[in-house]
Amino acid sequence: MTIHLPTDLKKRVEAAVEKGQFASVDDAMAEAARLLLREIEQTRPAHPPGDKNNASLGSIGAMRNAADELDEIVVDVYARRNEPWREVAVE
Repeated sequence: MTIHLPTDLKKRVEAAVEKGQFASVDDAMAEAARLLLREIEQTRPAHPPGDKNNASLGSIGAMRNAADELDEIVVDVYARRNEPWREVAVE
């Protein structure tokens, strides 16, 4: 794997190695990857969109945590269903 860092980051990593904080640039990058992956794992949702727990919900799965908003939509739809303009004369 080849990693290309911006010059400022490259210099900072090399300085950390020179100070003895890491045995090598590879060790520093391995630690950086560990920290990044740990951060990603801690901040990701418990069930990412599209996972098997959402499969049965279809597109509504994205709103599984929006129950209040869904309730408001349903109430609004029921309130509008008896509006006179909705009745269409069919001949």
